[in-house]
Amino acid sequence: MQRSETPSINAQERLLAWALVLVCVALLFAQAPHGGDFYWSDSPRHALNGVFVMDLVKAMPFDDPAGYAYRYYAQYPALTILFYPPLFYAISAPFYAVLGVSHETALLVVALHYLALGLGCWRLARFWLPAAPSLAFAALVLWLPEVAFWGRQVMLEVPAFAFLVWSAVAVVAYLRGAPPRWLYLGAALLVLGMYTKISVAYMGVVYAALIAQRDGWAMLRYRHHWWVAALVLVGLLPLAVLTLKFGQANLQSVTGVADAVASRTSWQGWVWYLQQIPLQAGWPLTALGLAGAVMAAWRRMPGLGLWWLGFGVGYLFFSSIDLKEARHSVFLLPSVAFFAVLLLHTLVPPRVGHGAVAALAVLVLATAGLTVWTRPVFYVQGYAQAAAEVARLAPRDSTVMFSGYRDGSFVFNMRALEGRRDLHVMRADKLLLGVAVRRELGVEQKGLTEAEIAEAINANGVHYVVMQPGFWADLEAMQRFERVMSSDQFEEVARIPTPANHKAHETELVIYRNKGAVMPRRQGTDIELKIINRRISAD
Repeated sequence: MQRSETPSINAQERLLAWALVLVCVALLFAQAPHGGDFYWSDSPRHALNGVFVMDLVKAMPFDDPAGYAYRYYAQYPALTILFYPPLFYAISAPFYAVLGVSHETALLVVALHYLALGLGCWRLARFWLPAAPSLAFAALVLWLPEVAFWGRQVMLEVPAFAFLVWSAVAVVAYLRGAPPRWLYLGAALLVLGMYTKISVAYMGVVYAALIAQRDGWAMLRYRHHWWVAALVLVGLLPLAVLTLKFGQANLQSVTGVADAVASRTSWQGWVWYLQQIPLQAGWPLTALGLAGAVMAAWRRMPGLGLWWLGFGVGYLFFSSIDLKEARHSVFLLPSVAFFAVLLLHTLVPPRVGHGAVAALAVLVLATAGLTVWTRPVFYVQGYAQAAAEVARLAPRDSTVMFSGYRDGSFVFNMRALEGRRDLHVMRADKLLLGVAVRRELGVEQKGLTEAEIAEAINANGVHYVVMQPGFWADLEAMQRFERVMSSDQFEEVARIPTPANHKAHETELVIYRNKGAVMPRRQGTDIELKIINRRISAD
């Protein structure tokens, strides 16, 4: 296959690319759950972190920014601003300021990254493929089941993916003879991708290997390479400090986790992501991608280093991490889609006319249909309704206690109620338990008696409690809490169903009114944050 150093792209093709990607993104996000119906526990936390950045900028607490963050967490205990890289939240903040705090605003920010991802995939493929196959490749990546599932939630995969793809566009342009500024741009975009999700860092190894393949040892004599490396290191220093100081749980996920589905010290750990590809991309695309890779290797097609190394280095990187989830490896899937498109483009004879285009269209439609029917985005409803109901009932400057699996969803929906910024949320698990990131990594029961639980609820100014019945009911501490809710001190005022399109942990939320001697809300409190192994004081 002849390699085009500088693909010629006219205005008509650009317009077609924009139209196709816009239609794909619009169709995808028309199916995205909204209205506060979050599914994955991280999703409302990512949404809340952007709200925090907006509130921080508005408040400008130059005298005590750390104290402001601690007080914010005490009011909305689902904040994870330092546990994850901050760029997505900084981008989200102005959208919240203009459009208001809502699930829909957060989804809009993700959708814009999704749009950038599609356009980046099209532009990247144009280095190797003509217009039609490149457009098909972009559409395929957008409709991949795994990408579409996580990309239509407030998650970091697609935002980081967008930066990664455009960094590849810039680096490939440099490798094909563009001026050094393209290498600087590619490195900057990769750094921005890491400030969105650190795991895209592996592409730095891919870029270095491609430059070394082109230039050999001469790469070490080129001053721009040294300048780029130095600027990248300087740019990543703040991220390194944040990760070392607040990201212990992320570091632990690399070295070893107690509940790993397949340890990196076993052979199962090194084939686990390979086994996920048919589920992530669908069997038809996986089979075509494998056949395309075999064809490219058999014919020794030149210039495909980005796709080979991007998959290979990424696969080794993600397999070496003990915590394994299929969504972590979405960055490997474009290689599968690319080789599938390359196969159809190469093998369908020109005499068939538009046969290759038709075959690509069928492949895209099949993948889109597979995504729509087999991988709808999950949702759990009822949390926005519960937040609105308790906000209607609760006295001013009081505390609402929440006990349940989806605490992040409830907390975000409480913050979205601009008219009740006076209310604080207190998580029952913070009072009764000590949990490190997630229960599977260990839980400590604090041993409070039923009388002490009731007294603590009164002392913290809790007039209303929102509870998921049966939440972690195998723990004695949670059993005591439920018995307190059933006592004469508490009165049930509402039951709110939580319908879901999957097998969820809960079926309803119950709101209780505290009839006891409720004290004014405490102005200061100590909060244990096991996620960063420290205790903070929110005065």
